[in-house]
Amino acid sequence: MKTHNLTLPLYPFMPVGNVWAWDSPFQRTDVMTPATHGVSAHHLTFHSETGTRLMLGACYDANAPRLHEMDYGDFLNRPTIVIDIPKGPDEEIEPADIDATLASDPDYREGDAVLIRTGWGDGERYRTIGDAYAQHTPHFSVAGAERLIEVMAEKNSDVMLTDCAYIGNLGRDFMYPEWSSREPWDRPPFPSQQARIYMRHYTPERGAGGGAPDWASSVPLHGAMSPVAAVANCGSITAKRIRVTVLPVFLRGASGAPCSVIAFEE
Repeated sequence: MKTHNLTLPLYPFMPVGNVWAWDSPFQRTDVMTPATHGVSAHHLTFHSETGTRLMLGACYDANAPRLHEMDYGDFLNRPTIVIDIPKGPDEEIEPADIDATLASDPDYREGDAVLIRTGWGDGERYRTIGDAYAQHTPHFSVAGAERLIEVMAEKNSDVMLTDCAYIGNLGRDFMYPEWSSREPWDRPPFPSQQARIYMRHYTPERGAGGGAPDWASSVPLHGAMSPVAAVANCGSITAKRIRVTVLPVFLRGASGAPCSVIAFEE
């Protein structure tokens, strides 16, 4: 059996968790060092959507189950089908992409998890292009997300993994032009005063409520399944069918958390 680690490494100011006004980039500060104290210990800070992460319907629904209420067995050694939908910067996954691949794939079985591989997470692109990895990732169009939901519902599938850094829209109406497109020194991350002020004005009509213009693809996907975004190194997988284990940080009351994703290939 071959094992693949599909998890983005967490490192200071990594792009996934570093570009939006609500982000608090991953940082590691030494508390103790072997040279000074004879032992290592670190202070860590990061956002709940940093790196590879499992997100739940509770992101948008206050009554949905939280992480500590989930059955973790649903994410253990899960039979998974690998679906290739090659996409480049800013390209969207559309209904035609779903119909041409997942919907017509004879290897897609009842209850499978689905891994959608665009190629974006390969070759340590996250290191080479920095914040652009998050700002210009491929993502789902609204219609593409809705079609994926329909196809997965027919198979009683409720877990979807993708190497897209983010699921959809990328804040193109408000968050991107107003915040994320600016130079890093002109968008100091949360909890800066600038980020706090911006978030006070980022109303549901602009973001994740009502018509959800900035995240319209994400809302239905989170409501219908448990998406795992920003998986990496999927190009190392050669089999069509694999088994996947997703282990999120066990945070009480959280609607999602960074996770480790391991694939097993026979």
